[in-house]
Amino acid sequence: MRRSFWLKMGVGVLLIVGVPWLFLKTVQNTIAEPYSIGAGTVTEWTLHVQEMGQPTPALITLVPSSSLVPQLFQQVFHRTMQSLMTPSQPGMPIVLQGEFLAGLQDVFLPNEILAIARTVGLEQAQFNPVCMAVRREPSGGRTRQLFFVVFETPAFNEFRQELAKLYKERGGVLPFDPTALELVLPVASSDANFAAWWPLEVDRVVDCRAPIT
Repeated sequence: MRRSFWLKMGVGVLLIVGVPWLFLKTVQNTIAEPYSIGAGTVTEWTLHVQEMGQPTPALITLVPSSSLVPQLFQQVFHRTMQSLMTPSQPGMPIVLQGEFLAGLQDVFLPNEILAIARTVGLEQAQFNPVCMAVRREPSGGRTRQLFFVVFETPAFNEFRQELAKLYKERGGVLPFDPTALELVLPVASSDANFAAWWPLEVDRVVDCRAPIT
């Protein structure tokens, strides 16, 4: 009788611990499978100036083709089966509102920064997706999540370096770090407050979860 009790207790503990662990493991493995996007969806980008004070971290964004974020969002949803939200205005920040207010506004108007980005050729650049990344953090007794794609292009680095050079030449004295921002396209989040994730420091070893083909 005693042996039967402990056997049942052991089975119960195994179910309590094991089933959630297996579920989490399955979700993690599914998320790690490659994501796919159409080749044409990463060749159409438009620079856009955001109005100051809007609920976005960006002053200037690179807006993708209308189909890119929905493609990726559907793949994230089907893998996680979680209630997630997609950005109301998809885009990759290339200059943050915080950076503008912290010093860039002393020597630039937003449209002047936009002109520098266009001169460098950001709208015509080749953007290479590095990975689908996931960031999680505790918040009010639950876990917030952000799914985002990390991109690379030499034109982005050139733009940030050129912006820093012109800022200094025109008399800017407050710090501006051209390497402080990575190209990140938000895809899905557990809540609508996407701006709260910025400034977003990307750890590619930890955050990258799956390749993109």
